[in-house]
Amino acid sequence: MASKEMKNINRRESPRIEIQLRCHVTSPALWAGTTMTTENISRSGIMVAWRGEGPAVAVPGVGQIVTVEIELPANHGFGQKCIHCQGTVTRVTGAPESPNVALRVNYMDFRSFHDRIRAVEALTPVASSWMA
Repeated sequence: MASKEMKNINRRESPRIEIQLRCHVTSPALWAGTTMTTENISRSGIMVAWRGEGPAVAVPGVGQIVTVEIELPANHGFGQKCIHCQGTVTRVTGAPESPNVALRVNYMDFRSFHDRIRAVEALTPVASSWMA
């Protein structure tokens, strides 16, 4: 009986890896992307330390969808890659000035990091024309 109770307490579906990697977070609701850091990653979720390197970005609400691109360490044989994923905010914890945002991953794939930079550069003039 004790082991069944323990199973109910630990509902984690996939192992979590504690790792701090630079990540780039964007969302249609935020309109601005910013560079942050992951706290941990699993197959089904990501915890992001919501402390950007640039100007402050509003903390998303529970249920909001965000896109995250996580920089992977460069492998000189393959070039730099990133994990591109879309997630739904499941909870926000910690102090208001430095919260952690937990995301449930809806979609994930691996891409060349340089493709991401080219895509952002291509969208910058379009976004500027919308805001003018």
